Amino acid sequence: MQGQRLNTAEETSEQWIKLLKKTIQPKDPKQWLPKDKSAMQLLEKQLVDLKRRDGMALRKDAVEQFTQISPMISYSGNIIVESNLHSGEVEATRKELLYLQRYNLATMLPLTIRTNPQTALTNTVSVDQRNVFQELTQRFYVKGWEQIWLWSTVGGILVALAVINMFLGDILANEHDSQSDHTVWLRLHNYGQAKMVLTKLGVHFVLSCLMLFTALGIFLVYAWLRNGLGDLRYPVQAWALGKKVISPYSWPTATEEANYFAPLQITFIPLARYLGLFGFFGFAILFLNSTLTLLINRLVKIRLLALLIMVVLPVIGLVLPASIYNPFTYLNSDWVVSNYLSYFLRQRSSVYPWIIGGMGIAAMGCTLLSMRRRQE
Repeated sequence: MQGQRLNTAEETSEQWIKLLKKTIQPKDPKQWLPKDKSAMQLLEKQLVDLKRRDGMALRKDAVEQFTQISPMISYSGNIIVESNLHSGEVEATRKELLYLQRYNLATMLPLTIRTNPQTALTNTVSVDQRNVFQELTQRFYVKGWEQIWLWSTVGGILVALAVINMFLGDILANEHDSQSDHTVWLRLHNYGQAKMVLTKLGVHFVLSCLMLFTALGIFLVYAWLRNGLGDLRYPVQAWALGKKVISPYSWPTATEEANYFAPLQITFIPLARYLGLFGFFGFAILFLNSTLTLLINRLVKIRLLALLIMVVLPVIGLVLPASIYNPFTYLNSDWVVSNYLSYFLRQRSSVYPWIIGGMGIAAMGCTLLSMRRRQE
C-alpha cells in the first residue's frame, strides 16, 4: 500500500511538472523568470528525491518550499491555499519541518500534512482534488515505535480492552460457579472481604498488564527484525497554550488559519514523550477496567452475561460519536495525550492530569462498591 501511494505521488509530481511547463510563459526555458526557474528546479529535484526514497533530501526540499511566501505541498503540485485547509495545517507543517531540520531527522515517506480532527469539517476540497488531498493526509509509520502511536490514534486501547476482557471478563465471577471456586484458599487463610476483593483485583490487573505487554513485546521484536523501531525523537502533533502566531505567508487568511485553535496552538513533542504519557494512561485505564470488571462480576451472577458486558463496553466506545456527554470521549488516548481534548472541551490548560485523576476516582468508587456489595 505504501509503495502504491508513493508511486501515485511520483505520477502526481510528474503531471504537475508537465502542466507547469505548459503554463509558464514564454515557452523557452532560457527566457523564464528566475522565480519560475527556481520553482521548476525544486519540483524536479523533489521528484528525483522521491524516486530515490531519500527522506533526508525530501525534508530539505520541503523546508525550502515552506520558507517561501506561497509554499507548495510536496508531491501534489498544488499551491497549499487552494486546498482550503483552515485548521492550521500549513503552520503545523512548517513547524514540523523546522523540528525535523533542528534534530536532523529524515521525513517519513511520503511527506504529508499532519491533519487535525477538525480538518474534515473545515475544508472544502473540490471533487477533482479529493484523491490528491487523500494522499496528502495519509501518513505511513512503518517502524515499531511509530506504529504504537498510529495504533493509539485509531482507538487501539479500547480494542485491547475488548480482547483482554474476552479472556478475563468473567475471571472474577468464578466464585459464583460451585465447580470452580478459586476463593476457597483465601477463605481458609481467613482473608476478610476487603482483602479478598483487593487480592482478586490485583490478580486481574497483573494478568491484564501481562497480556497487553506480552503482545506489545512480541510486536516490537517483530518490528525491530523487519524494519527497525524508528527514532524516538520524531515529532508527534500536540496542542498547547501559546501566543498568537503571525503567519509568514502571503494570503490574507494565513494568520487567521494559523490561529484556528486559539488560545491553543499546534505544537510538536518527541515521540518518546508521547509514548511515555500514553504508557501511563494505559496503566490507568487497565486499572479502571480491572475495578469495573470486579464490580460487574459482583453484581452479575451469570458468568456469560458478565463476560458479554465487559467485551461489549469497550466496543461501544469505538462507535459512539465524540461528545462532552459521552464518557468514552474522555478515554480517547490520543486526544488526551496530545491534548486535543482541551480544544474539544474549550479548556486552556492540559486535561491529562484531570483525566488520570478522574479515572483514579472512578476506580476507587468501583472498588468500594464491590466491597460494599460483597458485605450485604
